[in-house]
Amino acid sequence: MPELKAVIFDLDGVLVDSHLLHYKSWLRLADELGLDFDEKMGDTFRGMERSECMRIMFEKFNGKTAPPMDKINELTGRKNAYYLELLDNATADDLLLEGSVELLKSLRSESIGIVIASGSKNAKQVIKHAGIENLIDAIIDRFDVENTKPDPSIFLEAIKAANVPAENSVGIEDALLGVEALRSAGLKSIGVGHYVDTADLHVKKIADLTIEMMRKLLA
Repeated sequence: MPELKAVIFDLDGVLVDSHLLHYKSWLRLADELGLDFDEKMGDTFRGMERSECMRIMFEKFNGKTAPPMDKINELTGRKNAYYLELLDNATADDLLLEGSVELLKSLRSESIGIVIASGSKNAKQVIKHAGIENLIDAIIDRFDVENTKPDPSIFLEAIKAANVPAENSVGIEDALLGVEALRSAGLKSIGVGHYVDTADLHVKKIADLTIEMMRKLLA
């Protein structure tokens, strides 16, 4: 069977969880705009481009016409500023998911490459606050690609950064759009959480995942 040589991780919802920070920042913006928003609505934003989230908030959640793109960009910029305020006060204990550091260290001990492929423009800041920079070989984020998930570009770039064939790699995601992108990139997909049980391999939480499970997935 193909040897496991690299693991490509989505970041948020896989290794860290800043969903609450995102939810609070979206909620603050929605309150300012007089729009309805709740945590269930926020769950649908996982893995989605900010501008698309903004459009859906207006049109789908509130039945209103979305503003023009320049206004949407202004609003998403405001939301991101709120998020960064919250992130500045976050610690590793606030962000890291149980089992994530242990898995990264296990991969490192076996010389298996570790690449982050995150659609966020804040990925590097989150990784810094989580204190896991020294466990990661490369970071591919929103600044590195033109199109977002489900387009496979970010994972194709991650494969290049890992410098190993797709057949020797697996990808880990917590969003359906991400799983779709992994498959389009030719990667076996591992889904973490209850949103992605259609992945090639599904676990409830990252702490349940082992290297041996990844190896069997490539068999």
